[in-house]
Amino acid sequence: MLLENTIKLCEALTPVENDIVKYILANKSLVVEMTIQQLSINISVSKSAVHRLCRKLGLKGFNELKVKLAQDLADIEKGQEVIDVNYPFEQHDSPKMIASKLMKLYETTVRDTFDYIDAVELEKISTLLYNAEVIDIYTHAHNLNPAENFLDKMLTIGRVVNCPSSFYKQRMTVLAATKTHVAMVLSYSGKASFIFPILKQLYVRKIPVVFIGKAGSNLYPNYVTHHLPISDKENLQDRISQFSSHIALQYMLDVLFGCIYNKDRKRNIRYLHESISFMDDRI
Repeated sequence: MLLENTIKLCEALTPVENDIVKYILANKSLVVEMTIQQLSINISVSKSAVHRLCRKLGLKGFNELKVKLAQDLADIEKGQEVIDVNYPFEQHDSPKMIASKLMKLYETTVRDTFDYIDAVELEKISTLLYNAEVIDIYTHAHNLNPAENFLDKMLTIGRVVNCPSSFYKQRMTVLAATKTHVAMVLSYSGKASFIFPILKQLYVRKIPVVFIGKAGSNLYPNYVTHHLPISDKENLQDRISQFSSHIALQYMLDVLFGCIYNKDRKRNIRYLHESISFMDDRI
């Protein structure tokens, strides 16, 4: 995971630690060449404050932070051209150029989302979903498309997923949920009005919650069991469309399906082979 992404996911930073973080992210190339004493002088903080921040980020010390920062800069430099995820193509672009730029946007978004993945957390979440008798997905608007795509994939291996499309059905689904259910809440910003009432009721009913949204969008950590962050480069309003957030969410749901599928791969292959003639009447 990129150091910048690790920082974004680090909770409960002190005001001093936030100042250190802001300086580091704004001066990456300079910080790589600094000693801890130089950094401390530049932002008027103690060396012990820098050490405490490093430990919160899971690093042994400032030298390891510099090494990680240097690796990130090298990876970015090797990457492809930067794409504006909000306005990925321009008015004068030809159809082929639009296709090329959207391809690069997809690549950038998937790579950025991949960099947020914590392998241990992903394993916990996929195990939780695998063991659930029923998965209930709570989302709305354009996020219903990838949610229903996940539902379809799960049905091909005989797994029950609910995806209520109206606020009324969401509330009724929450009330019908039992401890055999696991909830997935999908929201790029985490600010959708339906989220908090749903989370409160899930919490009361002791239903585990997997929240998928951009880094920093988990606004109710006390009610969320697991958070899967996705690429956070898209502006909420100033954009052509939800190109980046859509592909990031689709990618993460496909990853989860792959993890669940592989937990009983032989059974799932057998189920498909036994069911395909009924599922697909073209055969």
